[in-house]
Amino acid sequence: SLIELQHYQEAINSFEQAIKVKADYADAWNNRGVCLAKIQKYQEAVKSYNQAIAIKNNYSDAWNNRGVALMKLGIYGEAIACYDNAAKIKPDFFSAWYNKARCCLLKGAVEAGLKSLKKAISLNPSRCKEMAKNEPDFDDIRNNELFKKLID
Repeated sequence: SLIELQHYQEAINSFEQAIKVKADYADAWNNRGVCLAKIQKYQEAVKSYNQAIAIKNNYSDAWNNRGVALMKLGIYGEAIACYDNAAKIKPDFFSAWYNKARCCLLKGAVEAGLKSLKKAISLNPSRCKEMAKNEPDFDDIRNNELFKKLID
């Protein structure tokens, strides 16, 4: 696909064509947002995710993606609310819990961040531990005993 080939602008154009044909195509709005985020157009990405969610309110991926874009914009409280929505819709959605952990730590809420990371790891141990080992958002807590225990 164009996304896998990192042809993001072409992919955005394709999704926009799909949206012209079918304005309530939630996946096209979400995927347009993903591509916009890949080229660091986070505010535009949020608008796309908003459209996807307006069409399909229980769209856990769009809620999670919206959270990531808001986190990149430094809007942590709203981002955390997005991750909470994604996890409410799909309780085993480890990415939402993992991203919530990142966001909590970025805003200095260490205890909440570790709690969310623990939940993410419980849902997908190998993947989350591996990601956490190299996650720059966790750099400030590398020496935290609970963090070390969680990722070992």
